[in-house]
Amino acid sequence: MQTSRSIALETLSFFDSNGYISSKKVDMAISTLSFKDRAFCSNLIFETLRKRIRIDYELSKYLRKPRGLPVSVLNALRMGALQLLFLDGVPPYAAIHSTVELIGVAEFRRLANAVLRKLSLNGLTREVPAHVEHSHPEWLFDLWRGIEYITDLEGLMEYNQTPPSETYYSKGGERDMLENGYVFEKSEFSDLFVVFQKGGPTDGIERRDEMEFILERLGLPIFKYPGSQTARLNSRPWLFHTLSRESLARSAEKIEASIVGRLKESPLEEFIYYSHSLSLEENTSLVGGIPGYAARQMGTFLKDSGIEGRFDGYGYWLLPDSSPLPGYLCLLGRIK
Repeated sequence: MQTSRSIALETLSFFDSNGYISSKKVDMAISTLSFKDRAFCSNLIFETLRKRIRIDYELSKYLRKPRGLPVSVLNALRMGALQLLFLDGVPPYAAIHSTVELIGVAEFRRLANAVLRKLSLNGLTREVPAHVEHSHPEWLFDLWRGIEYITDLEGLMEYNQTPPSETYYSKGGERDMLENGYVFEKSEFSDLFVVFQKGGPTDGIERRDEMEFILERLGLPIFKYPGSQTARLNSRPWLFHTLSRESLARSAEKIEASIVGRLKESPLEEFIYYSHSLSLEENTSLVGGIPGYAARQMGTFLKDSGIEGRFDGYGYWLLPDSSPLPGYLCLLGRIK
């Protein structure tokens, strides 16, 4: 019978071999576990992906050729390192023993035991490069450091390393949320609820993108584009390891072609561009190049909604703490 750790290892190794995570496969696998073990398994998967750059940096001090190890062995070591360095609820002996038990070959079991014992003894390296400290790819750190509209880079990187919260709409308000077992607090930006623990499924309670929920008050068409999803790294941590600098330009080309095609088919007087990305290619440069349309300010609406955005001459860069979700917004109107 599979355990939370064996399912997590299988999932992480599948990701390395295939470049994506099969959510359906994971859900089916963890459905046999207890509630506590399901939560632990999910935490192992997503936290290992979030912290992987930092973990690999620490493991490299004790491994001569980490990339030469079998994928399953390397991921077992990553999971063990995560438990030793970042998960307070797992005793060191349990983290080491459980990791070694996941490895079948005696030679690699001895290696894992030795490496994790050294890691447990020495802990995290004190001084590391900023991108390693926050477990971000160096190219992304350099990209964001060069964008003037990202005014709190450290805060953004810390946000990306934090498990995401979910926002829900409840037709019956707080009473229905409480009666259906949700643990929540009221959002500071809207009438949605920030949920910390989900209750039972029921009519009238649904998950909503809070920024989109707020924008609907304007009554305008919303062109919502995930793009590279660099503003959703905390909820999709595998993107730390699959995105590239080149992928941003490719994403921008697809988005622009989609917008231009939609407008040719059905011209609009005004619409809102809502991006889940934080790159110049997918935001500032893109909206500035849409033919026949010009950007219009929407600072008053954002201010009235309690949202602070950094205006770039076209749209607004949204960052953690000052907005419901990081991303980019632009109101575009047809040029008369």
